[in-house]
Amino acid sequence: MSVGASTRTPRLRFDGVWKSYPRWTPGARTLRAVVSRRLPLLVRAQEELWALRDVSFELAAGEAVGLVGRNGAGKSTALRLASGIGRPTRGRALVPENTASVLSLGDLFDFDLSGRENAVTAALAAGLRRREALARLDDILAFAEIEGFEEAPLRTYSDGMRLRLAFGVVAQLEPDLLLLDEVIAVGDLGFQQRCMDRIGELRAGGTAVLFASHSLEQVVDECDRAVWMERGVARAQGPVEEVVALYRTAMNDETRLRTPAPDDDDAPLEGLELGRNRFGSQEAVIRDVTLRGRDDVPTDEIAVGGGLTVALTVDPLAGALDGPLVGVTVTRVADELTCYDTSTDGEGIALGRVGEPLEVRLSFQDLGLLPGEYWVDVGVYAADWEYGYDYHWRAYRFRVTGSGHDNGVFRPAHRWELVR
Repeated sequence: MSVGASTRTPRLRFDGVWKSYPRWTPGARTLRAVVSRRLPLLVRAQEELWALRDVSFELAAGEAVGLVGRNGAGKSTALRLASGIGRPTRGRALVPENTASVLSLGDLFDFDLSGRENAVTAALAAGLRRREALARLDDILAFAEIEGFEEAPLRTYSDGMRLRLAFGVVAQLEPDLLLLDEVIAVGDLGFQQRCMDRIGELRAGGTAVLFASHSLEQVVDECDRAVWMERGVARAQGPVEEVVALYRTAMNDETRLRTPAPDDDDAPLEGLELGRNRFGSQEAVIRDVTLRGRDDVPTDEIAVGGGLTVALTVDPLAGALDGPLVGVTVTRVADELTCYDTSTDGEGIALGRVGEPLEVRLSFQDLGLLPGEYWVDVGVYAADWEYGYDYHWRAYRFRVTGSGHDNGVFRPAHRWELVR
């Protein structure tokens, strides 16, 4: 069944969509290459790169569908077709006229014009009349948080500022379909939350949202359904939690396949063994993992209500890494219950380009767990969650001490009162 299949008229429909691009090679500009492109289709087909292969899905009014998958899987191509940039090579893409896309608005920007001028141009291109665009200009600039840079040429803006400006325009619209490609990853957490709040308002009004992201946590939080793209094919689609779980399983399998065999000459961290409780390609490794109490002293024991810091160092052994992700999971030993799972990706923390060892810390002012034994798992992953560089499983154990008869997982701050 197609994603978002419904008795309602769909806001977006892909019916057996294929999309190809020329496969350019170093000799593509030679006379021989030009002549070869005039030969029959059999020859030309060898030069085509299929970005999408027979992709079908739907979005109904008010639904949010997330596209997940590694780089080059076809997510951005699907978004470009949905935004009206290009046409399918085969199949049909039925797109409403009232579609808003941060991707397409950003393509309209003129780097020599000011932010203010570009905001007006983008608003006009999005369908607002000039008077309306000018009336909403202050709101656009305020939403984008570029006050003080309105008159500066766009070429002086960072990529994040340009994306915020594009979303500032989108925030003033009420489209039938909204297309997003990682734009919510820009700006601070406050800006990201305002974006998500506005998207929620639009969905309540009937706007359908197609959202491509590498942040699996954000896809689960914000989407109803998901499509897992792999090499241009919709490998799985359906309820968001089910699809993301399948994708994570594939990532774990890929991580295991890339884990090298133990080498007697290696000097592994104490208690870690490749293939047993350590997995990953080892292109980057995690070193110096410590659990620290509130006094920043290494410990394996904290009291109920005490603080905890997980400190680790990411060491890029095989060269600089672009945007690696760090994850931390806390699991209860007694029943292997996942008490908490988080990542830099899910929290909107960008590590950027890591070319030398980088210390990463995750701190809890009040861990809140009940007395018991717990594991901390840590991992560093490729930017698109394709596989793990280094994952330490059940290697770091700590105890929460205290007394009481509470049941459950955590002990939130509380008090009892008797009101007579």
